[in-house]
Amino acid sequence: MIVKTLAFGACLLLAGCTGASGQEPVKEAAGRFLGAVASGDHRAACALLAPRAQETWAPESCERGLAAAKIPDGAPETVSVWSSEAQVKTTGDTLFLHESSTGWLVTGAGCHHRNEQVYDCVAGGP
Repeated sequence: MIVKTLAFGACLLLAGCTGASGQEPVKEAAGRFLGAVASGDHRAACALLAPRAQETWAPESCERGLAAAKIPDGAPETVSVWSSEAQVKTTGDTLFLHESSTGWLVTGAGCHHRNEQVYDCVAGGP
């Protein structure tokens, strides 16, 4: 029993494990963003980006930049949450999100591994 408790505690501390209830708001936010991008509603998609991700296209507008960006279509599949940070993987993309006072916002989209620890993102970053 002690070993199981320690293993679970280590998982919570080191890996940032979270229950399904903590993952659902992240998955929903990522789904709204990806849906807005896929439907061409760039205004709605930009509203779901964190300010630092919107700055990717400064001084251009976020909407124009996002329209030209190549954000892959897809539905959220794998969700990992670490406190106020999260990662969502789709079949062709990785998104990064941050929990703000208004909810989960996308901080990085169109992200792909450059190497084991570094991601290159079309919008924002991890």
